[in-house]
Amino acid sequence: MPIGAIAALFFFTIRQMLRDAKFWAVAAVLLLPCALILTIRYFAPPIKSVEPLWEFYHSAVQFMFLMGLLPLACMIYGTGLIGAEAESRTIGYLITRRLRRRTVLLTKFIATALVLAMLGDAALAALHALTVTGHDWPSLAAKSGALADWNPMHDLTVYLGVTALGVVGFLAVFTLIGLLSAKPLALSVFYLVVFELVISNLPVGARAYSLIHQLRVTAAGAIPRLTKLFQLPDELTKRLYPAGGSGVPAALMIVGAALLIAFVLVTIRELTPAKVARD
Repeated sequence: MPIGAIAALFFFTIRQMLRDAKFWAVAAVLLLPCALILTIRYFAPPIKSVEPLWEFYHSAVQFMFLMGLLPLACMIYGTGLIGAEAESRTIGYLITRRLRRRTVLLTKFIATALVLAMLGDAALAALHALTVTGHDWPSLAAKSGALADWNPMHDLTVYLGVTALGVVGFLAVFTLIGLLSAKPLALSVFYLVVFELVISNLPVGARAYSLIHQLRVTAAGAIPRLTKLFQLPDELTKRLYPAGGSGVPAALMIVGAALLIAFVLVTIRELTPAKVARD
């Protein structure tokens, strides 16, 4: 196996991402929760107990970051993981390497996932710092009830892992959509809205194939109090979010299936898009 060519493609993909204005636009989008937190902290009255801080912190991470901004960032890159080379005029670099097409796809996938995971974790760490710093924790704990023992660092550690898993999962799904459809953006938006934002919130069997649900299961397994945010009946909560449960195996199965199909598609199809052939 030409390890040198793989390494060259890996670092080429990272350099290409960091030089692209799209990367910095995605970074700005992922930092939107931080701007919201700064605005709220500036205008809102001082927090007098842990409860509202806990609820705001987890709501921002769950409903704004993991369910909205992170999938959007992966959609932007996943749908054009190969096809975008035509726009940036680097398709010739890929098709002249001594690499199999599936190796090209996997190498670009790993490089892109690594950069997006680091970016997502950095944005999450910034959100965490802006939310929990600058408070008198002993005073807040003294005025709090069941949440007086809240450990924000534990929750941050859990969310860092969940974010990395989410990047890998969403990037794999959107990469597959980018290879399946001639209009991947429209299909990706449909998938995100209908399947990940609607079906994942319904008590139906299909939600087991939702990445957002598996990310929630993983987070709730490590942070049991998190289920209070979802406002579900106790019996339904225990069934959907079992104590100590983990969605990692199911999420990895989704990733594996998406990448396997993507490898087959990219192997049997021409790597050079029709647009490039016409040009």
